[in-house]
Amino acid sequence: MRLGKAMASRRLNVLREALSEKGLAGAAVFNPENIFYLVGVSAGVLYVTDSGATIIVADIDYEETREKVSGAEVVKTDFGELPAERLRKIIPEGRTIGYEEGYVNVGLYEDLRKDIALRPLQGTIEKMREVKDADEISRIEEAQRVTERALQKTLGSISRDMSELEVAAEVEANMRRAGAEAFAFETLVASGPSAVYPHGKPAAKRIEEGSAVVIDVGSRVRGYCSDMTRTIFFGQPSAEFVKIYRAVLEAQTAALDFLRAGVTGRDVDAVARDVLRGRGYGSYFSHGLGHGVGINVHEPPSLNSRGRSALVPGNVLTVEPGAYVPKLGGVRIEDLVVVTAGGCRNLTGFSKEMIVI
Repeated sequence: MRLGKAMASRRLNVLREALSEKGLAGAAVFNPENIFYLVGVSAGVLYVTDSGATIIVADIDYEETREKVSGAEVVKTDFGELPAERLRKIIPEGRTIGYEEGYVNVGLYEDLRKDIALRPLQGTIEKMREVKDADEISRIEEAQRVTERALQKTLGSISRDMSELEVAAEVEANMRRAGAEAFAFETLVASGPSAVYPHGKPAAKRIEEGSAVVIDVGSRVRGYCSDMTRTIFFGQPSAEFVKIYRAVLEAQTAALDFLRAGVTGRDVDAVARDVLRGRGYGSYFSHGLGHGVGINVHEPPSLNSRGRSALVPGNVLTVEPGAYVPKLGGVRIEDLVVVTAGGCRNLTGFSKEMIVI
């Protein structure tokens, strides 16, 4: 999982350049995901200046952090001392530093600003994270392969008398066996009328004959996430479900064919939405087409009506149209892709043929 020293140095230098442009003497980084991105660990607080980087951790995390960190000096707190308290001792009074306004809570902000001038970073690190390098894409692909192996094994062992919770437990156990260090998110399994909820949580109810079952699953490998959804059927699907499934797949195919560097997230979203509208299911597509995936399973950029910035090579995104018909159920098909100059490369190898258990 370790981040190479050369990569950590490059990322820290990009951040330093951004801080200099903003007239900041440094930055205090509290978001564990941003700390992991910059120096390869996700503990404590990271203080970055033009001359170095220091990660402050509680004494209990000191040895592990020192072993795994790249590009930063490790300082441990005294027993009972919070990393933020040590941070105030390190930063000279009167300095103006950046902070993560979307992550730092009011109490911490008020405590820090007693001695230090604070200015928001305005998503500087998150913007850096939007473009994945080759190592990051490799980690995401590895996580995707783990997820696919787990779901494939699960489909070979589940039966029609299982509950949604049992299906979720089975796929999660298989992800662990396949090499997942964690789950990217809580596995979603929703069947029958409950599948109308895009984020339907698994319940103890048995899956009924003829139900569509939406399974949304992802693993975390070497710090990076995958995300995939497939809709399977317990028993032969009705003609209406076949029609819905084909419409959703057509919408996804059109979006994948259109997606490339230079187009905006809203443009890609509109392509899929237009297909579903033309098939009579436009009003049943209740969420955006996709989102960025990386250290976090939901991060910028997004494929939705608010995605006005142009996509660039290295963006990793889900493409997941769905149709959710009240009292009937839902269908979603989700792939994970990386944007290229001339299109996109699909990182998902799992079949999209209709699967009947």
